[in-house]
Amino acid sequence: MTNSLERLLAGMMATLRQDVIPHVSDSYARGQAIGVIDILNNIASRIEWARAPLLAGVEGRRAIIEEVLRMVPAAPKAAQPARPDLASLTTSAALAAERDRLDGEIADLLIWATRRKDDADAAAAAAKLRQFIHDDVAAEMKLTKKPLFAEISRGGQHDKDRTS
Repeated sequence: MTNSLERLLAGMMATLRQDVIPHVSDSYARGQAIGVIDILNNIASRIEWARAPLLAGVEGRRAIIEEVLRMVPAAPKAAQPARPDLASLTTSAALAAERDRLDGEIADLLIWATRRKDDADAAAAAAKLRQFIHDDVAAEMKLTKKPLFAEISRGGQHDKDRTS
């Protein structure tokens, strides 16, 4: 459900380069923005997502899929015959790819279960899948810092304006 770290960093750099820097008239501020691009570009290949939350996400997704398949044995199985062993997923990128693949499995199961209007087990499975998705998004939102709307709306005003 989340973008890759590489995609987020590339998006930040593109936004600074295409949307921010062209509108900054102060040469010092432009230089600072270009410096941020340089830093992002240099750290991009050296950092990765934290492994523990990704691992927990993969494990949670696998657990809900297995639970749904036990509840509704007639549910379609994923096209991929065997899931990779978690020990073989040694990088955050590999874990993120597995998480994304499992999100596809969950989506397919939810679509299938939702279409089974007269099947009580499928309806219960769909409810479980929806609850899992809801809980996953809620957990993700807890990790998201509150936006800086007040500072953003002030635009060019500096910190000295806050102390007045």
